[in-house]
Amino acid sequence: MNPDFADQSSSTVRQLRPIVMAVIAANLAVFSLLMTTINLPSPHHDPIAIADVD
Repeated sequence: MNPDFADQSSSTVRQLRPIVMAVIAANLAVFSLLMTTINLPSPHHDPIAIADVD
C-alpha cells in the first residue's frame, strides 16, 4: 500500500472526527427533546365546557 495514501486517509479521518461527533451529539439532543415532548400529556378539553362558551 502506498504510504502517501495511508497518510491522506488517516488525515481525513482526523479531520472528520469532530464533525461526526457533533452530528451524533445533535442527533441525541433532538431525540431526547422529541422523547420529552412525546411523554408529556396532551391538553384534554372537556367538550361540554367548550360547548358552553359558544
